[in-house]
Amino acid sequence: MNRTAAVLAFALLPGTGLAQDTPPLTAEAFEALVEGKTMDTHDQGGSYGVETFLPGRRAIWRDAVQCLEGTWRPQDDMICFDYIGEPWAYCWTYHDMGDALMGLYEGNPEAEPIMLYPTDSIVTCDGFLGA
Repeated sequence: MNRTAAVLAFALLPGTGLAQDTPPLTAEAFEALVEGKTMDTHDQGGSYGVETFLPGRRAIWRDAVQCLEGTWRPQDDMICFDYIGEPWAYCWTYHDMGDALMGLYEGNPEAEPIMLYPTDSIVTCDGFLGA
């Protein structure tokens, strides 16, 4: 199944069923799956950002509007991202779907899921000019 088809298949299913089938990843399991990797992030509309996960639970998020550096940390069943300059944390539960990770914002089983797929690109904020 290609990425677009997978995103559409997941987007058509309610978040509750997906979350019940796969428990949230622990911080250790999440770290083992993402550290040293870059992940393309997709929602129902397609790809909208990319994030590189560095050692020490550091991360760099980049989309068409912004490039943010920060860290991530566990909080209950969620993984929370604290980006430099952002007033609040962005918290998600992540679920291992085999070839991708599914994220639910604030662990809400009714939220529209996002999908993270490994990619070969590397994200930096060097020279970022925004949209």
